[in-house]
Amino acid sequence: MKPAGIYILEVIICSGLLLTFYQLLLARRIPYRACRRFLLGSALAAVVIPLLRLPILPAQTVYLQIPVAGAGAAGAEAAGFSPAAAAPAPAGAAAAFPWQGVLLASYAAVVLLLLALLVRSLLRIEHLRKTSRLTPLPEYTLAEHARIRSPFSFWRTVFLRLEERPDDAQRTMIIAHEAAHIRHRHSRDKVALGLMKALFWFNPFFWMMERLLAEVQEYEADEDVLRAGYNVDSYRLAIFKQLFGYYPDLTSGLSHSLTKKRFTMMNQAPRGSLSWLRLTAALPLFAGLLVAFGATARTVSSDPQGPDQAQSVQNDPNTITVFITANDTKNVTINGETVALADLDEFLQKPEFDAPFMFTLESDAETRMETVLNVRAQLEDAYVRKGFPTSPEAQKGSLDLRKQFRNTARKDFAIIRINSANRVLFGDKEIHIGDDFAPYLKDFFRAHGDKAIISIKYDLAASYRCYCQVKQEIWKAHREVLDEIACSRYGKPLEELDEESQKVVYEALPLTTVETDTRTR
Repeated sequence: MKPAGIYILEVIICSGLLLTFYQLLLARRIPYRACRRFLLGSALAAVVIPLLRLPILPAQTVYLQIPVAGAGAAGAEAAGFSPAAAAPAPAGAAAAFPWQGVLLASYAAVVLLLLALLVRSLLRIEHLRKTSRLTPLPEYTLAEHARIRSPFSFWRTVFLRLEERPDDAQRTMIIAHEAAHIRHRHSRDKVALGLMKALFWFNPFFWMMERLLAEVQEYEADEDVLRAGYNVDSYRLAIFKQLFGYYPDLTSGLSHSLTKKRFTMMNQAPRGSLSWLRLTAALPLFAGLLVAFGATARTVSSDPQGPDQAQSVQNDPNTITVFITANDTKNVTINGETVALADLDEFLQKPEFDAPFMFTLESDAETRMETVLNVRAQLEDAYVRKGFPTSPEAQKGSLDLRKQFRNTARKDFAIIRINSANRVLFGDKEIHIGDDFAPYLKDFFRAHGDKAIISIKYDLAASYRCYCQVKQEIWKAHREVLDEIACSRYGKPLEELDEESQKVVYEALPLTTVETDTRTR
């Protein structure tokens, strides 16, 4: 899930691009109904597209080491030890000013204010209707009241001033105008965009869309009146006489602020059928926005060590590739062959599995950590039942980590949490995977050197994809700091050093991580 700041920025960008396209290519050039639909659709698309996660981009491969039986992380979990529970919060975290809470409260206050104004307008209209003289007609209800100074319409009611001697000719044209608003359901459009404007009040383009929508609705109603055969000069005179008056914001009425534009549009020739071709130009724009803000990689896989060693691992005959799918928790694919988890022992009796081997887990993007852990546990059990020895060094490393974490006064470790919504927290701060994450990790590695320890605690409902992304960010940050150490000591990056010098650099900054899940207490 995207951070709120990124989502807000993408909503503003999407709505701005769509509104610019409308102003340059569509406004007053296509049928008014199409204009209305494009404005409403643009507002909805700007809100929805950044929320989408369409798996249409090429798969991104994430590299990380998957432990087998006896590995350090598994040993720590088996011991019932939770490094996250023993670790204190990062220094200064409690004293930080709660900016997120203040911003959220401010946002909610403005939303409630705008919604209150919306409800107030609705209540005022309803009160006016109840106190008016009502005349039911086939297409609408006519409401007349002495308080009404300017005609308007809302839903299926036309509101007119109660007059003793009305001008029947002008009255008929004005009613035809308001009836056109009702026939095209303009009130529904205004309420829908009003709700979106209240929820996304920070987006200036939604406010502009609301003004443009009101203009288009007036143009469309005027067009219907003139198509009905009324004289354009007589209709303009009727509008002039109705210029000054009051009507609530949510209604459709005769507004003097639009008079000059409306008179200009009355003189324009009707738009031809070919004007619809302009709308096809919007398709590439919508497609580009989907790719830019709504697309994600199709799958995420994991391989041991890191990108520079991936090819050698894939070609290693002692490495078994296991693929897991989110929709099938009873079967896995091992080296391209579908195998039931219940039949693992039988499958591993094949001659090619007679020597100790390493598992490499791969999965589709939506597989949950709970599924991956269950599969990994069954693979490790099958590994042990084959009689292969576990690593004494790994077991010893797990015990050493446990002793280190018992010292709660230590400050040289970082806590990374992945919750059920796939949000990543570094200490108490939510971090966006990407540019926001690396600086925190690298500063941590630089500050604590060979004593640095990272605790990863994930919810069982978190996706394996998010877990892999976190592991990749840790590996990348660690590798970049290793290069910094190598350059400072030897004047060149790590990969250009000889084996002995590389060993010295790795000893200066080993990568030590401990993983636990929500079952660990």
